[in-house]
Amino acid sequence: MSELKVNVEVSARHVHLSQADVEKLFGEGYELKVKKDIAGGFVAEERVTLVGPKRSMERVAILGPARKATQIELAATDARSLGVNPPIRLSGHLEDTPGIKIVAENGNEITTDAGCIIAQRHAHLTEEDAKNFGVEQNEVIQLHIDTGLGRALTFDDVIVRIGGPCSVVHLDTDEGNAACVGKACEGVCLKK
Repeated sequence: MSELKVNVEVSARHVHLSQADVEKLFGEGYELKVKKDIAGGFVAEERVTLVGPKRSMERVAILGPARKATQIELAATDARSLGVNPPIRLSGHLEDTPGIKIVAENGNEITTDAGCIIAQRHAHLTEEDAKNFGVEQNEVIQLHIDTGLGRALTFDDVIVRIGGPCSVVHLDTDEGNAACVGKACEGVCLKK
């Protein structure tokens, strides 16, 4: 198979917190409250403000459950607006990344030493889809999106992540907006 149809989802700016940082922001022993279940976790009811050198962004979503390290995922436009310069990275690859101040609605705050990234576009493929498509973990593929709105795009450098209950590609808001991605969007994965 030389192509694979997949759903495309846009991932807006969000924060993953370590349990230690959850407790610094919300109190000792605090557990994030589930607002909405998503693949691999949940969107929390709690929101935070990101404070950068240039400006702040309020009501930023927190995704749970807690992680080993706090990670802030931004689109390039968000990063420029805040005044930070994060690298493009896969989730969890936080070495040599800038930090940022995170403020909870109760006024508690932390300043991370690292953790800001622009998430590398990636395709989560089920084991069956990856096998049928003929790709391996971390292989680089392309994604073609044509929503019929005159903004068809083919993205290079899409990293394959194998495992999970469904096959889906995650783009950030800048990428999604460039291709006019809506709520129910389908793309085509292509081998390079």
